[in-house]
Amino acid sequence: MPSRARDDALSEVVGFVLILGVIVLALSLYQLYGVPAVGRENEILHMSAVKDRFIDYKISLDSLWLNSINGTNSLEGTTLSTSFDLSTEGGYTQGSGGVIFPVLAPIPSGGTLSVNRYYDNLTINSTGMASPVILEPMGEVAFESSNNYWLQQRYYYQMGGLFLSQDEGATARLSPCISLYKTKSGSEEEPVYCLQVNVAAIQVYGYQTMAGQGVARVDTRLREGVSHTSVEGTGASDNVTLTIDAHDAETAALWKQVFLDAADRGGFENPTASDARPVYIKTDGNRVSLICRPGGTDPVIQYVDLALSRASFSVALQQVVTEY
Repeated sequence: MPSRARDDALSEVVGFVLILGVIVLALSLYQLYGVPAVGRENEILHMSAVKDRFIDYKISLDSLWLNSINGTNSLEGTTLSTSFDLSTEGGYTQGSGGVIFPVLAPIPSGGTLSVNRYYDNLTINSTGMASPVILEPMGEVAFESSNNYWLQQRYYYQMGGLFLSQDEGATARLSPCISLYKTKSGSEEEPVYCLQVNVAAIQVYGYQTMAGQGVARVDTRLREGVSHTSVEGTGASDNVTLTIDAHDAETAALWKQVFLDAADRGGFENPTASDARPVYIKTDGNRVSLICRPGGTDPVIQYVDLALSRASFSVALQQVVTEY
């Protein structure tokens, strides 16, 4: 006679399946919400580190050309090296960073470091100059993210400034070396007011792109020919014009804002009004011009002087081989 069916171990099996289901559900929720949160935090920290590295980079380059102009010993020919982490920290392969559950680690992002990927030109013209100064192109050193969990950002050094471009638009994190201000001379009874335009024309040479993960080294050499010249105005016919030919509309709008900021710092109002004097900002498609000329009221500008500093850098990228 067959023995009667028994279910003594059924409760243990059901309990184990329920516990396993709870574990799978918890891991799935963490992978759905926790992993992107960790990955987003890693990418935010990485982009913050890229910003800080660019700030250090700008300060180093400024020190080179400023000391070459004002110091007794020129630093022309000096090479500076700096390194950029192209990817987020914590792993360089997909799924790395975990021992027991490697698939629960965020996928590390990558990045692209480039020299002169886009071409923007600058022309500086003055009635007191024999010929205009043309930077074609101005040049740039840029880092463009390939983030997996956060918005894409592009930091780049150009004309002595640091710029950030992202989905919402572009902004100048550190202003280029352009300043406008009024000076006063003559007597108290007959004062003479002058508009001083100071520009540091910084040009970057080279063309290279490096993408992926790991570490890239940027070698930057100050080229010979660092100079500083002053062009004094002569009267009502003075005219100093800075023209940017940008590669796209977003960059043109960014440089318009740079010119607006320079005018605002100098105390010049309504620079975009029709025929504004002494500072007028004109836009024509992707071309933006900053025009400085005598005129205006309270006080009336009688002269426009230009102080122009010039420096150029050669930039090369190198892959840094690191063992992990």
